[in-house]
Amino acid sequence: MSSNSNQIRNMACLFVGTLDEDRFNLLSLICVAVEQEIRARLRPDVDTAKCNDVIVLASVLLAVAAMRQFEEGTLADFTAGTLKVSFDNDRSAPVQMAMRLIAPWCADPFAFRGVAE
Repeated sequence: MSSNSNQIRNMACLFVGTLDEDRFNLLSLICVAVEQEIRARLRPDVDTAKCNDVIVLASVLLAVAAMRQFEEGTLADFTAGTLKVSFDNDRSAPVQMAMRLIAPWCADPFAFRGVAE
């Protein structure tokens, strides 16, 4: 587990509360996966050192949202052969905020940053 993943997990713990050993291990795995997913979405030219804080925060938000989905039973699909886990489409505030945070560095060329008045 990378130091970023440890930081992500420790911050996520603040939001999800007390965890037994199994849930703590699950959260640890989720944090690694979420960070990898976010990094995979970044454009190749992005200097991750310059946006590391945003990566960490977005990862925390997505990890917390994923834990909540596991706990609320919104699992829509689970395939063990290829380890595919699908949830109902999560449009929660943490997920939307995470996507807005990383949008400027993502491979998708569109990012809405707001309009100055």
